[in-house]
Amino acid sequence: MPRIVRPMKVEPDNLPRVGCESNCLGVRVPPNKSADIDLDSAGNVILNGKGMSVSDDWRKLSGHLIPEGLDDGQNNARGKGMRVFVHGSGRFEDGTVTSKLMLHLKVGSQSNGVVSPVEAVDLALFQASLAETRSDWLIDEG
Repeated sequence: MPRIVRPMKVEPDNLPRVGCESNCLGVRVPPNKSADIDLDSAGNVILNGKGMSVSDDWRKLSGHLIPEGLDDGQNNARGKGMRVFVHGSGRFEDGTVTSKLMLHLKVGSQSNGVVSPVEAVDLALFQASLAETRSDWLIDEG
């Protein structure tokens, strides 16, 4: 299982917030202009290289994605209400995240990827599969 990193909004139990807004455990959906996925006419997720964005290291992210508490004076950290969460421990490469989810590296990148379903599924099932991982995410800002 690859080690994936994602800054997300945090709940009082120190686990990520589940939702379809930015910086949550889930994906933004059409008609949102910043949708993370595409859907077919039946409401199924299209497997086209899109999904929930993840990285191999939070230090490589844009400042708006780095929690402001991690500002080192150079990284322009300004993410509000977020923490850096990590899931898994293996190499950051294409592979299985869970039996229902896969990591796919973004074209031309070795440090950015997306988590998508292993097969075309209904949007609700994909969101539920992401939410099922909630308790497996750990805060890791070291």
